[in-house]
This record gives sequence, structure tokens and C-alpha cells, in this order.
Amino acid sequence: MRKPYYILISLVIFISCQSHQTGLEGIWIGAYQIHYSENDSILGTMRYILDISSNNLIYKTFDYPTYRKKDTIQVSKYKYVDQFLIIESDTFIVKNLTKDSLVLNLQSNYESDLIFKKLPKKRRTQQLKLKNRAFSLTGPNYADSIDFINDSLILHIGNKFNTIYRSTQWNINSYKSFEFLIFDQIESPPFLIENSTENEITMKLFFTTIQDFKMTELYNVKDTIGMVGNWVWPYQINQNSPIPPPPPNYPKDIDPKLYLRINKDSLEVEQFGRTKSKKWRLNTTNDYIIFNEDIFTRNGVWKILTIKDDKLVIERNKRFYNSLDKEVIEFEREKTAGNSL
Repeated sequence: MRKPYYILISLVIFISCQSHQTGLEGIWIGAYQIHYSENDSILGTMRYILDISSNNLIYKTFDYPTYRKKDTIQVSKYKYVDQFLIIESDTFIVKNLTKDSLVLNLQSNYESDLIFKKLPKKRRTQQLKLKNRAFSLTGPNYADSIDFINDSLILHIGNKFNTIYRSTQWNINSYKSFEFLIFDQIESPPFLIENSTENEITMKLFFTTIQDFKMTELYNVKDTIGMVGNWVWPYQINQNSPIPPPPPNYPKDIDPKLYLRINKDSLEVEQFGRTKSKKWRLNTTNDYIIFNEDIFTRNGVWKILTIKDDKLVIERNKRFYNSLDKEVIEFEREKTAGNSL
């Protein structure tokens, strides 16, 4: 006779627990935000997570060195009353709530909508080792190639290779069983890592739509045998590659040629009697010469176009102009140089 009593008690407890479910519970990733003004609205990315349980709300931000923001986690109590989400001193209007989308409206100094997407069920991916690996990165209307040149820097080596954003910091950020690939670039959302194999990584990016991205490892490596040695420019004197004029107050008869002396661990540049030596390395695919100390500057990377026994062609940013212009320089091997390594 006691069995129905226990069944009834269990049913009451179950119904009571169910009654506390609000639909807010789950892990939500910030997709985008809309700032409203009198005449316009502006879309922006969000780089944080809301983890809402029946008792607490966890607010996590991702590292964003560009804006001097560090990874943080805050735990708060919250109330959800009559479509109002109250978190300590902030009050949000729950403008829309579905099983996979949450829209919060904030009215403070200006009106904003914060749009979140619910993350799928928990997943566990194998620990990724990306250092010294290069990948093609493809997604909707997007194609680039990136090189993880060390454990904190990437180099864009495809269509996005340019003078301003070709190098940036990266990291893998974990939360519970989720892993995110983070690029420290303006308006760059986190990539949710979905799956990884030996040479391919699939990811999702959350913005106005949920987009599928894929990284496929690049294995083609440029043959750079013979690059070490002494080189001189111009390879050919013609109207397309004129010798630059010497700086002011230099003798008119000073040697204008550009000399490039490449050793195994250092590179020396000489022109107009001035010599500068710097450390260098090749990127993973041997397509670029990287000067680690200058990698975030306009002239921190040179692109290798051609290597032959007697010819080296590189592309670099013009040194004397504040523009995105590039110059192609054709070197010939110095006739008096010894055998190259």
C-alpha cells in the first residue's frame, strides 16, 4: 500500500522541478548585437557566453587583446520575472526566446539587442596541436590560408595577406566541454570547434547566420635550397625597376645597389652604405621570410616568389611610403660570392 504514496511524491517533485524551467537554461554563445540610434542601427560581434542554470548565471568573456580585454568568468544570481531578466544591477527585457535563440534587449545609455544562440549538446574533441602547421580556411564567401607559426601568432598567407592584419595572435579557449579557436582581430567572432581529424578541422561561426567553416592542412612546401648566399639587386636594370635615389646629403656616386646576404640564422641588408642585420625564419610552407622582431610592422614579412640557382625574387611592402603598395625585387647571385649552402 505504500508504493502508490512514493509514486505520488515522486510525481509532485518532478512537476515542481519542471515548473522552475524557464527555457533560459543552457549554454548560449553571443552571436551579434544591434545598437540602435535615432537614424541608424549598427551590427557588431559579441565574444562571450551565458551559461544559465536554475540557480546561477555564468558570464564568460573571451580574450581580446586588441581591446585589452582578458578572459573572465563571473557567477551571479538572477531572476526571471515577467519577461525581465534581472542580473545584479542590470535588467534585460527578454525580447524573444526559442529553443535555440535568445534575444535580450538592454535600455541604458542607448538601446541594444543582444542575440544569442544555444550551443549544441556537450562535445569533447581531441586536443588540437596547431603550432607550425598551415591550413586553408574556407567558409561561406570566404577563402584564405593561415599559418600557425608558433603557439601564439598566426600569419595570413592567402588572400588576406596584407600590410595591416596579416599577423595576429590566436589561442584555443575552453569552456566546459567546448573548445573555441580565437583570433585577435577586430570584429572576429570565436570559432566553435566541432570535430578534428588528422588533417581537417570543422568549426561553426555564429553571427547573423550560423556558418560552417573548415580548415584543411597544407602540405606543399616550397623548395628553398640555394636561398642561403649573397644576392644583389637590380637583377635587370629597366624602366620597370628603377634604382631608387640616394637619401639626402649622400654622395652622388655612392653604390645604389641593394645587397642581400642570407645566412642560416641571420639576414643582412645593405644599401647606400647602410647595413642592417636581423634574425629571420621561414614560415611553415617556406613561402615567406619572417622577421620575428618586426612581424607586426609593414616590413616584417617578405613573400618569396621565385628561387633559382642565380635568381631570387621577393615581394615586400614599399619602405618609403605609408601605403599598401608592394614592390617586387629581383636579385641575382653575386658573381664573387662563394658556393651557396
